[in-house]
Amino acid sequence: MPSHAMAFRNPHWRLGLLLIAILLLVACDQPAEMREEPSDRPVLALTLQSPENMTSRTFSARAEAAERTALAFRVPGQVFSVRADLGDRVIRDEVLARLDDRDYRLKARELEGQLEAAEGQLEEAEVNYRRGQDLVQDGTISRADFDGLRSAFRQAQGRRDATRESLATARAALEDTVLRAPFDAYVARRNIEPHEQVSPERVVFVLDDLDEIELRVGVPETLVVQRDRLIAVDVHFAALGRTYEGRVRAVGVDVDEDTQTYPVRIVVDNTDQSILPGMTARLDFRAGLPESDGQGYFMVPMTAVFDHEGQPHIWIMEEAGESVTRRPVSLGPLERDGVRVRGDLHAGQRVVTAGVQHLREGQTVRVLTEEEMRGARR
Repeated sequence: MPSHAMAFRNPHWRLGLLLIAILLLVACDQPAEMREEPSDRPVLALTLQSPENMTSRTFSARAEAAERTALAFRVPGQVFSVRADLGDRVIRDEVLARLDDRDYRLKARELEGQLEAAEGQLEEAEVNYRRGQDLVQDGTISRADFDGLRSAFRQAQGRRDATRESLATARAALEDTVLRAPFDAYVARRNIEPHEQVSPERVVFVLDDLDEIELRVGVPETLVVQRDRLIAVDVHFAALGRTYEGRVRAVGVDVDEDTQTYPVRIVVDNTDQSILPGMTARLDFRAGLPESDGQGYFMVPMTAVFDHEGQPHIWIMEEAGESVTRRPVSLGPLERDGVRVRGDLHAGQRVVTAGVQHLREGQTVRVLTEEEMRGARR
């Protein structure tokens, strides 16, 4: 007879197997509330927002400078010097570049001399004209001679005025050989080098004012009809790990033929200059719903809802501590970002959104921090 069969017939073996079976049965029959479960179970949670706010609609966009200016010289010439480089911070009226101004200075000096001569001629003509007024009255000179003096005076005035305007133009051209920053900004592009010949209207610098950042998105008609009820735009930059409050600057009223969306411009304050043009952002639009559409519902993720005794429930974290309690809810509309629920709820309560199937009434939980969540994803 095999040895294991003989061992099974041994009464001591049979007694041991019976005890093991009894222990297994007792463990299986033990109520779930009596089994040992870990305390301070880590969970994810969110805070209930006012039911008057609809769920956010999310879009993606790239940052742009709210004010971008392309600069060009207004006169032609050869570049004498360039004082600003790509990425430099420049202040209002700071010199960016200069042209060789020798020809412009000579022209201005020439016209200054012509103006001085014209003013001398005008002074002489005016003296003759004033004297002629007395002489024509006492008959010393004829009316024809007086008309000649008056005509000479007016011509001298015209020459003086024309020369003065020419000098003002020459001086403006001389000033235009110096290119200055029109406002505090960063150099986004530099398109010139010293000794290079440039022509008017050719863009030589592009400046970005980064105090405000603008983002442009196309939104569907279902959201643009709520434009008067937009209450917030949360702008999240993943590269910075920060979320900014955005403002709706403009909403287009004409649909884009290619995308069938309406253009919307969002502005974000960027006082610390941390947002740079080209950075990608996630935009979450939120708008106030009409009272008839809200009906006291709160938006929660689908992962927050679980079944208990045939009825949907959610876990509410007690305000006095970190324990949880079941709360029955009725389900409302299912939307893109979750489901609306209604019950004995109020804004500001915290709802568990992950791990709901592993909790029990009154269990102590711990909300995961952002650092722990990032570490878990890695």
